Amino acid sequence: MIRSLQKFGRSNKRKWIAILAARNFRTLRAKQSQTRYTKILSVSPYGIQKRRFAESSAPHGEGKNFLSDTRKFFDGAASLCQVNPGILKILEECRTVFRITFPFRDDHGNLHTVYAYRAQHSHHRLPVKGGIRVSEEVDLQETMALAMLMTWKCACLDVPFGGAKGGIRLNPKQLSPREMEKVIRSYATELICFQVIGPGIDVPAPDIGTGAREMAWVRDQYQMMHRWDTDGAGVVTGKPREVGGIDGRTEATGLGVYYALKHFFDRIADFRNDISVGLSGKTVVVQGFGNVGYHAAKYMSQDCKVIAIGEFNGFIHDKNGIDVEALHKHWLKNGTFQGYAKGTFSKDNLKVLECECDILIPAAKEMVINEGNMKNIKARVIAEAANGPTSYRAHKHLTQNGVLILPDMYMNAGGVVVSYFEWLKNLSHVRWGRLTKRMEGNRGHAIVSALKQVTTLTPKMEELIGQGASERDFAYSGLEDSMADALGQICTYAKEKNVDFRTAAMMNSINKVARVWDLNSSAFI
Repeated sequence: MIRSLQKFGRSNKRKWIAILAARNFRTLRAKQSQTRYTKILSVSPYGIQKRRFAESSAPHGEGKNFLSDTRKFFDGAASLCQVNPGILKILEECRTVFRITFPFRDDHGNLHTVYAYRAQHSHHRLPVKGGIRVSEEVDLQETMALAMLMTWKCACLDVPFGGAKGGIRLNPKQLSPREMEKVIRSYATELICFQVIGPGIDVPAPDIGTGAREMAWVRDQYQMMHRWDTDGAGVVTGKPREVGGIDGRTEATGLGVYYALKHFFDRIADFRNDISVGLSGKTVVVQGFGNVGYHAAKYMSQDCKVIAIGEFNGFIHDKNGIDVEALHKHWLKNGTFQGYAKGTFSKDNLKVLECECDILIPAAKEMVINEGNMKNIKARVIAEAANGPTSYRAHKHLTQNGVLILPDMYMNAGGVVVSYFEWLKNLSHVRWGRLTKRMEGNRGHAIVSALKQVTTLTPKMEELIGQGASERDFAYSGLEDSMADALGQICTYAKEKNVDFRTAAMMNSINKVARVWDLNSSAFI
């Protein structure tokens, strides 16, 4: 009996070692998962190895407060609208939500599971539209909230899309270009295989952590899998011009912020009599120096004095005004404002929001103006270039204290407006201005020649009259007209209903979407 047990033990020795090792490994993984940003262990064909970057794919729920506040803003505006309660109930939720997991092998051979999402809020108009975000903070609730905001944004600017949003829960700064391409193409493949995206279904665009390069990969992946689709270039917007993008898309969101503030300050006397009309002489603070923040600061500095700019690792302040281009070059070279020759640098990055100024432009992330700092905000106008930068309670506190808040659904809609122009370009297969630029130029030169016979023209006037409109001219003109027209609608609601600008913009959007629902009806209602 003893010999039999000894024989049994020897024969199963390897099995017991394997079981104990697996148990120890599971225990270790469980302990490490309790801390979000700790290093993780991964299994590869070569055994247990350490990961280079932090685990950021575990399901979580940081976006719950953001989603809750988004719904509170909706509920407040909806209660003032004369809309069928059934339609309002439909618009409280996302119509379709996709939760995706896919394997990813990094450059070191380690295998990981990536969590990603795509939410489609409303199909009242197709395609739906929304960016793809790559960030450690992406989660399902955040994605749903951003999809809802996209519906209101498109309706606010009269862009004929429904709202959508996508996200991949990874830190893009810790991915090599090759790893990033594998992640984006894998995500795109999942969406394409399940017919989630397409030129007439759902059209993504860049967001935090993505840009023109990533959109080119999505377009290429779609066209590889849909060779027969001649409109395939329209599957995404924000692409490089070489693969179907539009001239003017890169700066569109920041330029839209400038156009919005320019037209708003022309009518500021309708809302506050202690602020002078026009942008001239106004002081500006910008939080966030990515694509949107940089271009907003660049264009605002033409008429205003930009006195502070912040990023995740600090901010720079100069009461005499910041040279935005010089600071941008320093930022691109060093990744920090520290060491910049002019102004005062501080590592307390969020304090930039509390600088005294006429116009505060939060252009980074959501919920940065909240209960913790709302009483320290000294700006007279807040222009929300980011999505959801102001919490519900902070919004209530600030508006009650006379701060004018221009909401995100309007302020940062410049990107989706020019994306719409890019999508139209892809479907028509012709560049804006290609058929008209020379004809308009020839007509303009003839007009200049006639005018010179009776008056004197400056070189700038000659150029303006005699030059045909380029693709960029079309994009800029259409963008400014869209921002000015939407502002007029919002201001009308604000004055007639005696509400703040966010509520006015939301009411305007809800009524437009509800009207489409009424006209469309449904076989299932």
